[in-house]
Amino acid sequence: MNYIIRRIVLSFLVVIGVIVFSYLLLMLTPGDPAVKWAGNPRGPGAAKAVELARRELGLNQPLYVQVAGFIYNVLTGNLGMSIAYKIPVNQVILSGFTSTLELLVFAYLLAVPVGVWLGVCSALRRGGRLDAFTQSFSIVLTSTPTFWLGAIILLILYSAFGLIPYGRVSSKLVLESGFEPVTGLYLLDSLITGNFQVFIDVLKRMIPPALAISIYPIGALARVTRTLVAEALLEDYIRAVVAWGVRRQTIIRQFVLRSAIPPLIQVSGLAFVYSLVDAMVVETLIYGREGLGSILLDALHKSDFRVAIALVVYLTIFYIAINTLVDILQATIDPRVRL
Repeated sequence: MNYIIRRIVLSFLVVIGVIVFSYLLLMLTPGDPAVKWAGNPRGPGAAKAVELARRELGLNQPLYVQVAGFIYNVLTGNLGMSIAYKIPVNQVILSGFTSTLELLVFAYLLAVPVGVWLGVCSALRRGGRLDAFTQSFSIVLTSTPTFWLGAIILLILYSAFGLIPYGRVSSKLVLESGFEPVTGLYLLDSLITGNFQVFIDVLKRMIPPALAISIYPIGALARVTRTLVAEALLEDYIRAVVAWGVRRQTIIRQFVLRSAIPPLIQVSGLAFVYSLVDAMVVETLIYGREGLGSILLDALHKSDFRVAIALVVYLTIFYIAINTLVDILQATIDPRVRL
């Protein structure tokens, strides 16, 4: 409990620091949010309209008052209306968050079993050719730029099959099938509503970017798993179990992998939050999918400082929440870990 309280206090200070830094940084960048809020007015009444918009946004107040007001709005969950979209900021971010989260979770459903399997195979044949190949391959995977691989996959799909998995779902298919999202997670929603045409279309468009995003966690997990399993195989209790004649598969599953799970959870959690940025880049710039990446790009392009800062703050909270959750989970599974 002391750890959780201490973590909450430190996280609160980090979030406040992120708000202040982000607000000052965005206020110093070119572009006037008041002009966008006023609708880019022209003519003799433009100056008056912009001044009115500046007062509505609170930009006529001293900077420290603006920062304090924004911190209060974040803490109360009322971030106001988006300057670009004219709808509540929270609604804008939530719509993109579900899309990016769905893609990221799908990528990790592919990455975790493959990465762990590669690491176990490498450790069981340590010193051999397969071990050397797997270690070199995992280094290549962790070093490959995700956006580059995403573009290569897209190019291969178009050259070989004429496929362009652009966007999140076919709008024509959505209209024809009457698909209505329920949770914002299209794969789950299409299953809930029994719309398998949309499910297959969403799945086909999700696999290519998910493959690109999954390369980093596959490489990282393969390397970490290989190290953990190789160390576990040298432990005395494993040697004793081998001497008792226990089957090899049972030893690996019941003893070796069980000892490797807590650190693997830690690494997976860190890689998961790290891959969020990869997902935002790949989904927006390569595959034209809606998500947090497109929202952030639009917010910066249209001087929508409310959405931009709120997105940075929410991403910070997401990072902290995942890391805290992973720490607690690791301590729960492994009694040797003390928080």
